[in-house]
Amino acid sequence: MALEEVGSVVLVADRPAPQIAKLRCVVPPPALVRVAGRAGAKLLVCLVLARRERPHWTVGLNLVPHGINAMLAAKLAGGRSLFHMIGGPREVLGGGWCSDNAVLGRLPRPVPALERLLVRLVRACDFVAVMGTEARRLLIERGMAADRVIPIPASVDERRFHHRATDGQDYDLVTVSQLIPRKRLDDFVQAVAALREIRPGVRAAIVGRGPVEADLRALAERLGVGDAIDFLGFRADVEELYARSRVFVLTSRSEGLSIAIAEAMASGLPVVVTDVGEVRDLVREGDNGHLFGVGDVDALVRLAAGLLDDPERSSSLGGRAAADARAVCGRERVRAIYRDLLAHRP
Repeated sequence: MALEEVGSVVLVADRPAPQIAKLRCVVPPPALVRVAGRAGAKLLVCLVLARRERPHWTVGLNLVPHGINAMLAAKLAGGRSLFHMIGGPREVLGGGWCSDNAVLGRLPRPVPALERLLVRLVRACDFVAVMGTEARRLLIERGMAADRVIPIPASVDERRFHHRATDGQDYDLVTVSQLIPRKRLDDFVQAVAALREIRPGVRAAIVGRGPVEADLRALAERLGVGDAIDFLGFRADVEELYARSRVFVLTSRSEGLSIAIAEAMASGLPVVVTDVGEVRDLVREGDNGHLFGVGDVDALVRLAAGLLDDPERSSSLGGRAAADARAVCGRERVRAIYRDLLAHRP
């Protein structure tokens, strides 16, 4: 929205969006949703808008169904399509069987034929925005032209997320995440329990909402750390929580390039995160944070304890983390990438 080149944006969504300059939200009529379903209704609305308003660009976040909708609408409008692969390669690999997609994610095993179909649909888009270099490599290997795959990292607002002085830290560890199985937050709870054996006063916070919250609370109680972990739900002031925390942790089994990691680093926190997705585009082991293998709770405990026991080193890593997050994910850099991309007019 901050790009002067963008005159207006039309968002097709299930519910009204907040009022933002240059944004108009279109919600499919309830009657159409009842007949065509949510995905079908949004596709029909996209096609009508494409034919009537002829947008220069049509953008879809996630391939199924929005990336496909964007591609079809762009072809009808004679414009360009951009599929933004915010979920990473798991959106297409194995037919999306390990993705967060409500339908494809239910597949019990990889389906090679479905993967080939999804790859063809991706290649039908004019451009694909990926979160980092690993996704770009995988798409190019599967036949996507290199100049049509554009790495666009998550954008961090440096005015909001930056190092700030506080009177003290409330939390030794903090994580910000959807509370869903893919995030493996049971590993986070187990790590807090292990840390408490060597640091009896350890405090931790889990920020976010989701279907596994009750299970996580029950696990914390069973492990005797129910009083050591605060479940904070959704918070609009997450930057204030980062300022009151010592180490950011993410335990996911898969990611693109996590916006939570980028924002925590921009806030001056050293991070201890799983070595998945595009994280190596931002986190350099031992220089601005630490990486560990998925499910390796012992490594997580060892790395987190090392940072908590050495405040000077932790501060040094946090300073480099802030500088690197700004360099890779700062708004001006991301804005420049979009500006170059949008210059490709039909």
